[in-house]
Amino acid sequence: MSQRTLRVVRDVADDQAGDLACDTAGVVSSGLPTVPAAQVVRAQGTGAFVLDVRDHRQFAVGHLPGSVNVGLDDPAFVDVCAGLLAPGVEIVVVGPVGPAERAAELLRAEGLGPIVGRLADPGAASVSRRTCVAGTGTSTEPGTVVESGTVSRPGADGGCGQVVDVRECGGPSPRGALRIPLDELLGRLVELRPDATVTVLDDDGRRSSTAASLLRACGFADVVEMLAGAPAVRPRLRLLASA
Repeated sequence: MSQRTLRVVRDVADDQAGDLACDTAGVVSSGLPTVPAAQVVRAQGTGAFVLDVRDHRQFAVGHLPGSVNVGLDDPAFVDVCAGLLAPGVEIVVVGPVGPAERAAELLRAEGLGPIVGRLADPGAASVSRRTCVAGTGTSTEPGTVVESGTVSRPGADGGCGQVVDVRECGGPSPRGALRIPLDELLGRLVELRPDATVTVLDDDGRRSSTAASLLRACGFADVVEMLAGAPAVRPRLRLLASA
């Protein structure tokens, strides 16, 4: 486990302590209590790990800044979470009650947790983000394309910035891209500059959502997702906000 794994410290207000109390096995005493967004934000200030298990498209519409998206629909959900979290790390799960409870069951079975509660809806505390997709319309990120095996995304300096390829396919990465499998990302953060744009390349947006949200949670301010293999038209989805 990388030393960069986020350390989680419970931050429970006195009036919420009873609701979030866990037994010695690390299981929440009465299911998954709902935690107000403001409470989660305060917990994040002391290092709480917020795991958003919704689909990456729902995450893009609105999510809590600093939360990490690992969709429950990812077949590798447990493996990805195990690569990010050490046993004993406390977790707040974001998502509808059914998926959140299922995620909590899977995490506990893997020896992860305790799970201290659930955030149903980020609400007013959320930000929106649209994935910058190569191949479907126009974009506020001009010239985002993947063609002829080369990534081209003009930045402020005219270059394409740092491009991280997290795709699971075994083919070669585009020229200029750095191949970093998702399970190695935490351990290889030193290879990236947090003060420069990072473009995360993926096929369907699932792994890029996890990687991009993890990078933002680790202090990378300018992270863009880009999808390869789409039809050769310009992107139309907008990048709305940084988180």
